[in-house]
Amino acid sequence: MKKKILIAGIGNSFRSDDKAGLLVCDLVSDALTGTPFNSLLDIKKLSGEGAELIDQWEGYETVYIADASQVSGNPGKVTRIDASTTPLQSDYFHYSSHNFSLAEAVELARHINKLPAKLVVFAVEGVNFGYGVELSFEVQVSCMNIARNILNEIFYKPERINSLF
Repeated sequence: MKKKILIAGIGNSFRSDDKAGLLVCDLVSDALTGTPFNSLLDIKKLSGEGAELIDQWEGYETVYIADASQVSGNPGKVTRIDASTTPLQSDYFHYSSHNFSLAEAVELARHINKLPAKLVVFAVEGVNFGYGVELSFEVQVSCMNIARNILNEIFYKPERINSLF
């Protein structure tokens, strides 16, 4: 039986804004602690290696991914991409140190029929991807907004709530 929902945060805790996806996972987890909704979904922090991503989302109907994106002059800008229907641009996540990136994993999974029925990527534009543990202010604020948006998409649509119970 397929599990319903996975929230995956991609990042590196020691590369400043690159840990944005990990913060989103922490924020969602904190928001759900002590609620009955906690058992309805899984939250996973991932490194972003493409093969790992395909393996981790296998068996889920709906997957939300949070990750940092390229620097293009709009620090903290959030982009929501419905990757179930829209290809991801590989250069959008070009800062990644991985050989097999998120965009490549999505497109390979699409090609081999391993893409979840619903795959939504929230990308936040980072400022600093150098070594360090502090996120920029803009990225921190955007991570809070991403966490709220994910929870809104899952729990605050009447048709969605009915399908969870």
